[in-house]
Formats: sequence, C-alpha cells, structure tokens
Amino acid sequence: MHNLQSRWDMWVAAAALALVPACGEGSTEPIGTSQAALQGANGISANLVIDSQWGQGYCASVTVSNQHATATTGTWSVGLDVGLGAIFSSWNGTFSGTTGQITVTPQGNNAAIPASGNVQLGFCANIPSPGIQPVLLSVSSDLPPMGSGVAIAEYKFPAAIDAIVSPDYETELWASFYRPASLEAGRQYPLLVFMHGNHPTCGTGQNPRVDNNNQYAATGTCPANYVVVPNHRGYDYIATDLAARGYFVVSINTNRGIHAASSSPSDELVIGPRGRLLLRHLERLSRWDSGAEPTPTALGVDLHDRIDFDQVGLLGHSRGGEGVRFAYNEYRRSGSPWPALIESPVSFRGIFEIGPTDQGQNGQRLNADQTAWNVILPACDWDLSDLPGLRPFDRMMSIPEPEPYFKSFYHVWGANHNYYNSEWQLADANGGGITGCIDHEALFDPTEYGSPAQRETGRLAAVSFFTANVGVDRDEAANALFDPAFPFPNVPFRVRRGYHPGGDSADSLLLEDFISPTGTSSYGLPNTTGGTITVEHISLSGHDPSHSGAWIHDVVEGSSTFFQSNWSPVGTGFDLTGYETLDLRADRSWGSDPAEASFLVELVNADDSRSSAVAIGDYLELGPPPRGGSTLPTARIPLSLFTGATLDAVRGARLTFTTPLDGNSVFV
Repeated sequence: MHNLQSRWDMWVAAAALALVPACGEGSTEPIGTSQAALQGANGISANLVIDSQWGQGYCASVTVSNQHATATTGTWSVGLDVGLGAIFSSWNGTFSGTTGQITVTPQGNNAAIPASGNVQLGFCANIPSPGIQPVLLSVSSDLPPMGSGVAIAEYKFPAAIDAIVSPDYETELWASFYRPASLEAGRQYPLLVFMHGNHPTCGTGQNPRVDNNNQYAATGTCPANYVVVPNHRGYDYIATDLAARGYFVVSINTNRGIHAASSSPSDELVIGPRGRLLLRHLERLSRWDSGAEPTPTALGVDLHDRIDFDQVGLLGHSRGGEGVRFAYNEYRRSGSPWPALIESPVSFRGIFEIGPTDQGQNGQRLNADQTAWNVILPACDWDLSDLPGLRPFDRMMSIPEPEPYFKSFYHVWGANHNYYNSEWQLADANGGGITGCIDHEALFDPTEYGSPAQRETGRLAAVSFFTANVGVDRDEAANALFDPAFPFPNVPFRVRRGYHPGGDSADSLLLEDFISPTGTSSYGLPNTTGGTITVEHISLSGHDPSHSGAWIHDVVEGSSTFFQSNWSPVGTGFDLTGYETLDLRADRSWGSDPAEASFLVELVNADDSRSSAVAIGDYLELGPPPRGGSTLPTARIPLSLFTGATLDAVRGARLTFTTPLDGNSVFV
C-alpha cells in the first residue's frame, strides 16, 4: 500500500532519507528525518532534523538560514514545541525553557547571519514515550522585506505573427524580469518562468479595478478610460522573494494574441500557444545567455553566460498551469523543434501549478512525469470548482519513472482562484453569485481586492518547492512541506496533502487501486469483508476517469466489521522489507456532521495472522471535506509501527471499523 491514492490506492514506499551520525548516548538509531522547512517572510528560514533517536530520547539540529541579500544585524529567533519532552543538553542558542513551547535566540557571536549563510543550533531531549518529536513553530529575524536587494525590469518586443506560437494572431514577447540586485562574478543563476491564466486584458477604475474588456488581445490597445491589465505582475510577491534567494525569475505576459485566439476542438482552452510562447521566451533568453544577441539594456544587466539552463523551474496559474505543463511536454516531445531553437539544453527540475486546468491536447491529457511536481488546489475555487488540477496527480501515480520524482497536491482551505494573482482584484464567484467558502472560513474577504493571507499560502509553498528542487544549492529538506510523513508547520491556514514518491516499483509498489470489479483485488483475488459493511468499487467525481476507488458505507461498527484487500494467496505474500511506509489515500463523505471518521489499519501476514493495528486518525483527519471535494489526501504510515507484521511475506491489508461512522461513508 504505498499511497492510498485516489480511491483507496494502497502502496508501499521505499526509504529515501539519508542516515546521519548519532548524537545521543547508548543505542541510537540515526534517522536524519526532517520537518518541513519553515520559510520566514523576509528570507529567513529554519530547518529541523532529528539526527538520532533512542527509546526514550532524541537529538535534533536546527539550521537557521538567511537567503536575503543582506545579513541579519543581530536578531533572529526560532519557536519550538518539544511537547512532553525535556531538553537536557543544548548548544549554539539561548533556550527560553526545557519543555513545551520554547523560544531560541542567538548565543555569543552567532547573532549576525551573513547573506546566503546559516547558523546551526541543537539540543537533546528525553521523552516519556517513543514517537514524540519536536515541531518548528516560527522563525523570524530583523531582515528587511525581500524586495530590497531585488532588481525588477521588463522586456517587451513588438507584436508579430509567430507561425510556431500562434499563426493566426499577433503575439508579443513581454515579461517582467526579477534578479538579485547584486550579481556574483562568474555565477550562473537558476531560472524560474511564471505564466498567468486567462483574464481580461483591459480594466477600468480603481479600488477595485474592474477588468472586463479584452481589446488589447487583438489590437494592443485598450479603450478610453481603460488601462492594460498587467496580469504577469500578479506574482511579484513570489518572484521577489525567490529573486532575493538567488534566482532569476521571468514572469510572462500572455495578453496579446493568446487571449484573442479562438478555441478549437483539439485545443479548447488555447493551451498550446501558451506553452509555445513560453518556449519562445526561453529561446530568446538562451540567445542573450550565449551572446548570440545582446541583452536589452532595459534589463540593466548583461545576461551573457549568466543563466543556468540546467536548473529551470516552471510556475503556472489557471490556464497558465496547464500551459507550463504543455511547454514541458512540448520540449521533450520526439521531433520537437525547441531543443534546436533554444541554444542551451534545458533541464526542467520542477513544475508548480496553482488551480490549473486539465483540458488536454488532441484528446491527450498532459502529465509531468520525470520531474518534481506540486499543485495548489484552492478549496473555494469557483472558477474551476471541480479542481481539475487533481487529475494529473491521479494519473501520475500510475506512471513509472526511471528515477523517482515526487508528485503532490496541496489542498488549501479557505483559498479562492483569483486571489493568488494580486492583479485579479475581484473574487471569483459561482453561477449564483457566491464568492466565499460554503462550509468553512475563508482566508479572504470577498469585499476586499485581494488577500495577503491567501497569498502567503502560495508564497510559502512556491518558495519551499523551488528552493528544494531547482538550483545547484537547493535544500531538498524543504520538500518535507509537501510530504505528509512530516509534520506541517504551525501556520494560520489549513492544508490537506496528497503525495506520491514517484519512481518505479522499487520505489513505490502498488498494492490496491480498486480497478477490478467490486469484490476483487488488483491482483485478481477475492477481497473479504466481515460484519455489516458495504464496499463498492466506483469512479469518483472530480478524479481522473482512469482511476477507481472504494466507497465504504452502511457500516455497523464493531471489532469484526472489516474490509480486507488480498494481494496474495494464503501461505504466500509480498516482500515489503525494502519499503518504509504504507501510503493510503482516504476521505470522508461530505455532510453537515463535523464528526471525523476513523478506522484501524492492519497488515495481514502470509499465514493469515495480523499485525498490530494503527489508527488512521493518527495520520489523517477524516472530517467532512471542504465544499464536498473529496481529494483523498494521503496518510503515510511507517511500516515499523505494524508490530507483528512479517514484512517479508505480507498478503493483504485490513481496515477495521470499530467506531461509528454516524451515517457517513468513507472513500479509499
């Protein structure tokens, strides 16, 4: 059971964490596990690693990093929660206490953290029982806003017919360019390319500006009393942060031509021209980098030999999300002209999408296999209310890769579609005019013209993703933000996470995906049930049609009420010793009842004996999903917790329903 992805897909996942030296006395297990790196708003971040642990204690280190263009001047602090643990040893920091919530401040001469530098502190703690781990709560400093130390410029070339990009409409190369204000001699910088979605190109008025005209798309001008909508500048809050951390960021404007183009049966949302326009920008950037063309003076810097095309990341919002996915596939397509047109070979290290479309091209859906990929799913999205960005995640769980590249979704409660772009100043609404969240609190006020709180959910995720996956100096520990195996940071918003580690069966082994008829496992064996319970294999609304799930309903709770997926006959079993976690995707049915569903998970050995039970509630909250959107988040349960499991011969998994569902049902 690796990830219980969509439906009740079950998989096992191989270990991917490095071992580090132990720091405690006695018998220790060096584990090198990490919490999601916590990114501060002004370039400060903290990363916590459990260096080693033993039955009644652990040792941990915290690295405080400064990605700002300037040094801290003497103040930084880290908030920790060690819970019931008690710190008995610490170093390189002033600790406000030894148990519960603690603040750590500088000690001695480590108050000033240089630009691109870090300090490391550490501590060891005793714990009353195994499994208690510290959690990062906060990190702060005296650094100024990230924008200081960042240079922003624009390039814009006259509109023209581009036969490759869009032969029927004039398009233009227009983008904003973000970079560190001071460049290091001889250094090449990783490149990130952003693309916005479909939105009017002309707006009128102020506070809010009402964008309701598309004249610029066809003519390059707007009507009287209208201004051109700078759709590409809506991600300044992400781009400036990343530029201050050492990235070149190009945010493309697709106003001209793209928004005037007519849809076609093979490309209903005009995704192809968007992706090809992105590749045309890469071509022009490569010519500036190679010296084949001079860099425009408007950029304020010579880009000759300055761009690292081996470290490229893509970000797209709405149709721009599917647009960057198209560009990725188009560049890699057999027979594509772009590898020859772009003067440097391009390695796409990661794709980050926000509320994307998933319409496809010529009947073919677009995936992002063989690169890291994350999608933000706004729980209050009224523009794309069925959250089509979930479908690529569903599909890619079944695509083998020669190397493992994780895929994840980041389901943000209280977020809408428009306010991830600060230039889109009116909240999206449904057909009935509803602009808020139906069944939970919104991060935004629909009467305001944007939402700093919502933008922070995007900034934290995007900065974590790109700093972890793009750049020769990337910090892969920041990927823990997307992995449910790690605690989520203490932030003022709620996220449900889905995760698949990628790779092939050596990395993640599919155990059950409910693709067979009801009553039959993915390996052709009869599944079994006990007590009063109904299990049906169904297609789930909102998920990719290629996938199925199990709908578990009409359950009368009891110790003998169970569903068991059987993968191997009695007397035989799968060897799971090379894997580390059992991943299971699950969700509760939608309804007004706030109660959380629960069940127990056991492994079934070859001799039909069972392991100890693990409560799903320890790894996944199964309350009502927001707005009825069953995204099926992922629980990642360490196999080591299944006491009594003979991991070299496991024939199945059992879900036992000992607590009432109170009329609700469960999807797995």
